[in-house]
Amino acid sequence: MKQSYTFRWKNLLLIVFLFFSMKSFCQPLSCPENIGFELGSFTNWDAFAGRINASGVVTVTPTQPLSTRHTLLQNTYPQLKDPYGDFPVNCPNGSGYSIQLGNSATGSEAEQLSYTFKIPDNQDNYSIIYNYAVVLQNPNHQDYQQPKFNSKVFDVTSGQYVQCGSFEFVASANLPGFQLSKVGTNIYYKPWSPITINLYGYAGKTIRIEFTNNDCTLGGHFGYAYLDVNENCSSPISGNTYCNGANSLTLTAPFGFQEYRWYTADFSRVLGTENILKITPPPPPNTSYVLEIVPFPGLGCLDTLSTTVQLSPEGFNLNVIESIVGCVSTGVDLTAKMVTDGSTPNLTYSYFLDANQREYLATPKVVTSSGTYYIKAVNATGCNDMKPVKVIITDPPNIVVKNPQPACTPNTVDLTSPLVTAGSAAGLNYSYWKDAAATSILPNPDAVTSNGTYYIKGTFAGGCSKTVPVTVTIGTVPRLVINNPTACGKVDLKATGVTRGSDIGLTYSYWIDSATSVSLPEANAVTSNGNYYIKATSSLGCSAVKPVEATVNSVPVFTVTSPIVVTYPATADLTSSVSPRAGLNYSFWKDQQATVLLPRPNAIDINGTFYIKATNENGCSINQSVTVVIDAPPDPKITAPTAFSPNKDGINDLFKISIAGEARVKAIRIYNRWGQVVFEANTINDYWDGSAKGKELPVGTYYWVFEGTDRYKEKKMTSSGSVTLIR
Repeated sequence: MKQSYTFRWKNLLLIVFLFFSMKSFCQPLSCPENIGFELGSFTNWDAFAGRINASGVVTVTPTQPLSTRHTLLQNTYPQLKDPYGDFPVNCPNGSGYSIQLGNSATGSEAEQLSYTFKIPDNQDNYSIIYNYAVVLQNPNHQDYQQPKFNSKVFDVTSGQYVQCGSFEFVASANLPGFQLSKVGTNIYYKPWSPITINLYGYAGKTIRIEFTNNDCTLGGHFGYAYLDVNENCSSPISGNTYCNGANSLTLTAPFGFQEYRWYTADFSRVLGTENILKITPPPPPNTSYVLEIVPFPGLGCLDTLSTTVQLSPEGFNLNVIESIVGCVSTGVDLTAKMVTDGSTPNLTYSYFLDANQREYLATPKVVTSSGTYYIKAVNATGCNDMKPVKVIITDPPNIVVKNPQPACTPNTVDLTSPLVTAGSAAGLNYSYWKDAAATSILPNPDAVTSNGTYYIKGTFAGGCSKTVPVTVTIGTVPRLVINNPTACGKVDLKATGVTRGSDIGLTYSYWIDSATSVSLPEANAVTSNGNYYIKATSSLGCSAVKPVEATVNSVPVFTVTSPIVVTYPATADLTSSVSPRAGLNYSFWKDQQATVLLPRPNAIDINGTFYIKATNENGCSINQSVTVVIDAPPDPKITAPTAFSPNKDGINDLFKISIAGEARVKAIRIYNRWGQVVFEANTINDYWDGSAKGKELPVGTYYWVFEGTDRYKEKKMTSSGSVTLIR
């Protein structure tokens, strides 16, 4: 009789339909190819797409898998999470691929996937085991209008659906196992959950599994599911084979049922009520057990299964370390060889959160939470065992690294010095590496010879570690070039020319001895010939010392006498201010720096301070100043007669201007009463004879104008007056 149960949801329901386990250790060839998507494709699967109409009828047609509606999901780390339920989108059973059927878009869409295969003639005990998870939005429509997801098994040979192999989730707020999402509005989800369909008695028949998903009929709300098939073809009860040397036998019931009751073959005694039954020691071969399974409402039929224990001649041993320590940042890898080292070779491992094997450990390669986990091992004949391992996750150690003091070639740096890690957590074991991943070990960490960033890894006894960078600086002896200086009177050893050609950026110090124990005072004013020492130090503290020879030549000595004071236009003779002296050459300058030569030093006609430079045969020179004083002449005066009579009687026949003092003539002009120029001259020696253009001018008053310059003051001067012409 077909049992059905419709779940009512008032919010979005997320369905993840994940795991088909159809891999058999006894008869591995019976597994349909790629039923678990492990080829990384939809090979052998049939894809359909369509819509749900207003009456709730789903109509789909064949299509190639659509990337947004039939989505293949490869398992990655870190695992991708569903945006509404925050659970991994890949099945946590360790398979390589899962799929998503449908999406979060709306529009009354419907999607379907199906797989058709034949159960082998000799496999009467056959089951389909799968994990599922669901995401549905609950718009509170009528049941037939709601988003939903369903799974069905169709017996192609008989042309009818398998009654106990079908279930359906309809969006509702009160579905068992579903949670309200913190994201979106009225969205409900159910994380990965296992379920098993018992196909006992279907040997030789062709079976089709169907998964269908649809949005709401009105087009405004969505639903989707995740599916994964972990290929494992076996009887519904696994673990009924044990190998030589096994200490116990663990029978595992089909996943996804509400109640389990294990019996002896004659139903005389209840042996257990969990989904696993551990028997220690293993029973004799051919011992039979009976299991009664009670499904959750709507997820299968009440059924009774039986299994017979078999003994395999192969040896089997599962060895699991008691505990493993890791850090919060990196976690621990339970798949590492060292975790199961010593076990029988070629075992297949799976990892669980619980001893009942109901919850897979999603990421056994990276476990970041402390707790007890379970490792199950199975060999090719079906022998299996499961053992716990305790994971201890600790905070990474506190490592304080101080970059060591720079060293100079040929010296080295010791990274193992306690000073480098002073302040770190106690009890750490240190190792030294070239790379941050700690894959390339650093040889001779106590004598590092090259600049660079290296890495110190501190590890607790339990294995938790942290890697911290450290910078090593190895400097070279700087290049110091000495140019021996020669100067007059004193040598400046700090002048840039002394160390020109040395490395840039050096700091210099000056010393009397080569051991640089006695500093040289006033190194910029050395007055004695001899050898001194310059020490050049780089920014890294590396230094070089070289001698420098200072040659100090004598400076001339001479006396300057100021010249006598004269009155302009008389001049002063600076050449007479110094006495001739053997070996000295004198030169005369306007400035103290002796850059502007003084012309005519023997005839200075202006006041001022000038400089006399004496140079000896070594090229050394010295300047002395001398002051020249030229007294000012009296101010120039311009005078002229007020009348003259150009009658050629030899008395007062000419009009002329007289100048008293030092003045230069620019122009002398005579104007008539109408302002017309009747005479013009530019020297004081030109005279007016009372005519203009060869003609005598009439008697009358005329006006004269003088323009010139005061030669001493270099100042423009003018003068004017009138003169009466008389005949």
